[in-house]
Amino acid sequence: MTNSIKLIRSLRRTFQSLCALLLQLCCSALSSQNHQHRIHNIVLVHGAWADGSGWRGVYDVLVKHGYNVSMVQEPETTFQEDVAATKRMLSL
Repeated sequence: MTNSIKLIRSLRRTFQSLCALLLQLCCSALSSQNHQHRIHNIVLVHGAWADGSGWRGVYDVLVKHGYNVSMVQEPETTFQEDVAATKRMLSL
Protein backbone atom coordinates (compact mmCIF):
# COMPACT_ATOMS: atom_id res chain seq x y z
CA MET A 1 0.00 0.00 0.00
CA THR A 2 1.38 3.40 -0.88
CA ASN A 3 1.84 6.19 1.61
CA SER A 4 -0.84 8.32 -0.06
CA ILE A 5 -3.48 5.58 0.38
CA LYS A 6 -2.46 5.14 4.03
CA LEU A 7 -2.71 8.88 4.53
CA ILE A 8 -6.18 9.03 2.93
CA ARG A 9 -7.43 6.16 5.10
CA SER A 10 -6.00 7.77 8.20
CA LEU A 11 -7.62 11.09 7.35
CA ARG A 12 -10.93 9.35 6.64
CA ARG A 13 -10.86 7.60 10.04
CA THR A 14 -9.98 10.87 11.77
CA PHE A 15 -12.79 12.68 9.95
CA GLN A 16 -15.29 9.91 10.82
CA SER A 17 -14.25 10.03 14.48
CA LEU A 18 -14.62 13.80 14.50
CA CYS A 19 -18.09 13.57 12.93
CA ALA A 20 -19.15 10.96 15.49
CA LEU A 21 -17.90 13.15 18.33
CA LEU A 22 -19.73 16.22 16.99
CA LEU A 23 -22.92 14.20 16.55
CA GLN A 24 -22.68 12.95 20.13
CA LEU A 25 -22.11 16.48 21.45
CA CYS A 26 -25.08 17.83 19.49
CA CYS A 27 -27.34 15.03 20.72
CA SER A 28 -26.27 15.66 24.30
CA ALA A 29 -27.00 19.36 23.97
CA LEU A 30 -30.42 18.69 22.44
CA SER A 31 -31.20 16.11 25.09
CA SER A 32 -30.47 18.54 27.90
CA GLN A 33 -32.62 21.18 26.19
CA ASN A 34 -35.48 18.71 25.92
CA HIS A 35 -35.41 18.12 29.66
CA GLN A 36 -35.51 21.84 30.37
CA HIS A 37 -38.18 22.82 27.82
CA ARG A 38 -40.29 19.70 27.64
CA ILE A 39 -43.67 20.10 25.96
CA HIS A 40 -46.50 19.37 28.37
CA ASN A 41 -49.56 20.37 26.32
CA ILE A 42 -50.95 18.30 23.46
CA VAL A 43 -54.03 19.01 21.33
CA LEU A 44 -55.64 16.10 19.51
CA VAL A 45 -57.78 16.78 16.44
CA HIS A 46 -59.98 14.09 14.91
CA GLY A 47 -60.52 13.50 11.22
CA ALA A 48 -63.67 13.52 9.13
CA TRP A 49 -66.68 11.34 10.03
CA ALA A 50 -65.47 10.89 13.60
CA ASP A 51 -65.46 12.75 16.88
CA GLY A 52 -63.06 13.35 19.73
CA SER A 53 -63.91 10.05 21.43
CA GLY A 54 -61.76 8.28 18.82
CA TRP A 55 -58.73 9.72 20.62
CA ARG A 56 -59.76 8.36 24.05
CA GLY A 57 -57.11 5.61 24.16
CA VAL A 58 -54.35 8.00 23.13
CA TYR A 59 -55.65 10.60 25.58
CA ASP A 60 -55.50 8.11 28.48
CA VAL A 61 -51.91 7.08 27.69
CA LEU A 62 -50.69 10.69 27.34
CA VAL A 63 -52.39 11.82 30.56
CA LYS A 64 -50.87 8.83 32.36
CA HIS A 65 -47.43 10.06 31.24
CA GLY A 66 -48.05 13.54 32.67
CA TYR A 67 -49.18 15.53 29.64
CA ASN A 68 -52.03 18.05 29.56
CA VAL A 69 -54.19 16.81 26.70
CA SER A 70 -57.10 18.57 24.99
CA MET A 71 -59.34 17.11 22.30
CA VAL A 72 -60.93 19.37 19.71
CA GLN A 73 -64.59 18.63 19.06
CA GLU A 74 -64.99 19.91 15.51
CA PRO A 75 -68.49 20.83 14.28
CA GLU A 76 -67.85 19.22 10.85
CA THR A 77 -70.14 21.74 9.17
CA THR A 78 -67.45 23.39 7.03
CA PHE A 79 -63.68 23.20 6.84
CA GLN A 80 -63.46 26.82 7.98
CA GLU A 81 -65.54 26.04 11.10
CA ASP A 82 -63.33 23.04 11.87
CA VAL A 83 -60.22 25.22 11.60
CA ALA A 84 -61.84 27.87 13.79
CA ALA A 85 -62.65 25.26 16.47
CA THR A 86 -59.06 24.05 16.42
CA LYS A 87 -57.69 27.59 16.66
CA ARG A 88 -59.98 28.29 19.62
CA MET A 89 -58.58 25.24 21.41
CA LEU A 90 -54.99 26.26 20.64
CA SER A 91 -55.57 29.75 22.01
CA LEU A 92 -56.57 28.46 25.46
